[in-house]
Amino acid sequence: MASASKFAFVLYRPQSAGNIGAAARALKNMGFDDFRLVGLGPLNDREAVKMAVHADDILANATVYPDLAAAIADCSIAVGTTSRRGGYRSRSTPLRPAAVELDALAGTNKIAIVFGREDRGLTNRELKLCHRLVTIPTAPEYPSLNLAQAVMVVAYELMMAATAASETARTPEFVAASISDPMLERFAEALVAIGFIPDDNPEHIMLAIREIFGRSGLTAREVEILNGMARQ
Repeated sequence: MASASKFAFVLYRPQSAGNIGAAARALKNMGFDDFRLVGLGPLNDREAVKMAVHADDILANATVYPDLAAAIADCSIAVGTTSRRGGYRSRSTPLRPAAVELDALAGTNKIAIVFGREDRGLTNRELKLCHRLVTIPTAPEYPSLNLAQAVMVVAYELMMAATAASETARTPEFVAASISDPMLERFAEALVAIGFIPDDNPEHIMLAIREIFGRSGLTAREVEILNGMARQ
């Protein structure tokens, strides 16, 4: 069973103070306390405090970051949440099986769960910083969830996955190395140089490569080997 402290819940530029407070309450309900906000967070807003109820400590201790890259900098794996389909999002994994795998990885890795804005979720620009995507299965007629509700569902599934894992004493098989932006930039430059990807739109392929690295669970030595290949 992974420690709850191995998960960081990141709200990217939330618009509703009430959602921030309700999300803090959801995290405390499920035993999580690493709460992060990108952009200005009305942590003392009356509505946020009201919705947090007895999770005012989670709310007060939330960390505010200027951008998403800074919010997830200390995490080996960043997991984006999405309700939309198509394009890059077609690689998303249903939450329940993803939670089981993430709990195993969290035994030796820090993992960020990233939630987008209420009105549009995470855009492709934010998703390119994520190694994996998860989706919460819903009725197709209305797939969009309220932000705080989405936080609650994800936190619940991670808690249940941890509870199940503790019964079987499952041990993670590897320690994933941090896939840094400089490493990926070097890799992109190498692929452009050999003509594998076009220099006018390298992100189209690099997003898929980032997901491959995040899914494979590279060790620190393996990352160094890839760095050496790119430099050569």
